[in-house]
Amino acid sequence: MSILENRLLIEKLLKLRNKRGELVKFKLNSAQDYYWQKKTRRNLVLKARQKGLSKIIDADQLIDCLKKPTNAVVISHEREATSRLFEAVKGYIDGLEVKPVVSIDSKSALKFPKRGSSYFIGTAGQRAFGRGDTIHRAHLSECSFYNDLEKILAGISEACEYGQIDLETTPNGRDEFYTLWQKARSGLSPYTCIFIPWFIDLEYSVQNMTEKEKAGLSESVQKMFAIPDDDFVHLYTDEENLLISRVFNEHGFLLLPGQIKWRRYKIWDKGSLFFQEYPEDEVSCFLQTGRSVFSHIICDPSLQVPLDNIALIPPAKLAELKGRTLFAGVDGAEGTANGDRHCFAVIDAPADVAQAKVIFEIANNDPIDIFWLKVKRVLDEFNIQLAVEKNGVGVAHCRMAETLGVQFEEFITGAPNRPIMVSEYEESCRKEEIIESYPEAENEARDMVYISNDRAEARQGKHDDRMFARFIAWQIRKRPAPSITFF
Repeated sequence: MSILENRLLIEKLLKLRNKRGELVKFKLNSAQDYYWQKKTRRNLVLKARQKGLSKIIDADQLIDCLKKPTNAVVISHEREATSRLFEAVKGYIDGLEVKPVVSIDSKSALKFPKRGSSYFIGTAGQRAFGRGDTIHRAHLSECSFYNDLEKILAGISEACEYGQIDLETTPNGRDEFYTLWQKARSGLSPYTCIFIPWFIDLEYSVQNMTEKEKAGLSESVQKMFAIPDDDFVHLYTDEENLLISRVFNEHGFLLLPGQIKWRRYKIWDKGSLFFQEYPEDEVSCFLQTGRSVFSHIICDPSLQVPLDNIALIPPAKLAELKGRTLFAGVDGAEGTANGDRHCFAVIDAPADVAQAKVIFEIANNDPIDIFWLKVKRVLDEFNIQLAVEKNGVGVAHCRMAETLGVQFEEFITGAPNRPIMVSEYEESCRKEEIIESYPEAENEARDMVYISNDRAEARQGKHDDRMFARFIAWQIRKRPAPSITFF
């Protein structure tokens, strides 16, 4: 059967409960219809909350299971979400007038013996998929919230080489999904980008809110809702007028007063989190929500210099770099495959130039001795003023540097140094006094937030090793070279 026939079967056979709990026929909404028109065998779906993308993808996979031998997989980011997806699929089956023969192998697996099909729903990290599996349909739901999307996707891609893969999610900062999205947008990926903004239909509008829903809100919100539309358009902010213009020019949608009222209420309610849960464009939705440390950072990958392979550096540039002092910091880790990374970052900050540049880094999980052999090869070629974090595992790094005869300064990143080094580096980025050259480090910067007691840290599941190597290097550029040499 064709793709069109799958859609016809979904709308003819399946029922689902709408947001108000009513059992209705499955009729594709605007967001689902847009996805259906755009989808290919490899899809990245960036979406607003509660647009029904999981519902249509899972319904499509179920129809395939009922039609022909199909192994379908749905993966979610947490157990509760996994359970909801499984119950939704079982709900589709329960609503069929003619029910197929189904056996339930477990709380998360269905089999259709007459078709030789299976439908497995699991939680990210629960099971690895790879060469031993054959998958025809795979749906990775809310994949931005997986702890290791890259690893999971590698197994799924191998198992589903000739099938269809859908990755759908609301944004979650500049994470692995962001990297996949950027590659696809650059034409360097087999995946198709499908962006679903909140305004793709009229669902998110005051007109679609029930009186009961409105009554539960504050007096100020209700007063705003009560303003006649003809009067409200004259109360639009400059930012709202710019949004209306951009949406019309880029998408052909004219945002109505009821939608702007709903948007204003949601921003009052959710603050900056609104732009993540209800994306309006493909840039702002990926910015870290909450009290981000870095409000502005420029990244230019062309500034990278391969200090570990001087044969690739143009002679004039090499002579220039060898003729002055560079600054470097090391943020060390244990050197285990699944742990944090070590990072050695080098900054070129000439005294007579307004802008400094991050020009080189080594970031890996190598054993400590191997990491330092790579670092030393660079140190041997250039005049580099180096500082090494001594906190925790940093003691082992300092000892290894001593063993190799490296000249360095020990650096403590705890209080009171930590807030100073973070704030000064942020200020320098904001003022464009230092330019980044590694996108991975830019992502780390944007993932740093202020938590309790105003402590700057990477948000949960993210790393900050690249940034702390840079913080250290930026601090020591202001200090005289250390007088102690280790042999």
